Amino acid sequence: MKAIVIYDSQFGNTEKIAQTIRDALTDTAETRLMRASSVAPRDLMAADLLVVGSPTQRFHATEPVDRFLKGTSLRGMRAAAFDTRFDMDDVDSRALRLAVKVAGDSAYAAPRIAAVLEKAGATMVVAPEGFIVTDTEGPLREGELERAAEWARGLLTAL
Repeated sequence: MKAIVIYDSQFGNTEKIAQTIRDALTDTAETRLMRASSVAPRDLMAADLLVVGSPTQRFHATEPVDRFLKGTSLRGMRAAAFDTRFDMDDVDSRALRLAVKVAGDSAYAAPRIAAVLEKAGATMVVAPEGFIVTDTEGPLREGELERAAEWARGLLTAL
């Protein structure tokens, strides 16, 4: 089995999650890790599983992830999506907490990535997942790397 983990990262937190997912998948699958800005359509050809991740910024994935996903045909591919985000219970801004409450899942990058993956023809193997950063530039909340590895192993089980 071949897997590819595609991600973007601004402060290194999403990259650490992506690396952890790659490492966990490598136990069972031949796995590549690529930044979204450097992926070409041919890179996806041999993949059985596509995992896409991005930090959540202004309720969206980053521009490189959006660009990668635009117009990509993923018919028949199995996929999963993740993001990095704040825990809204830790956010001081009432306005931001309200906006996230009103927006629901669409307030985060992973559900939006999953929707685009499905629209492109991919079959989602698990629900989108969010991993918590403690501040804009991080670090990741304690235990998030272990949780990412467990989530990745769950991808393999779901296949």
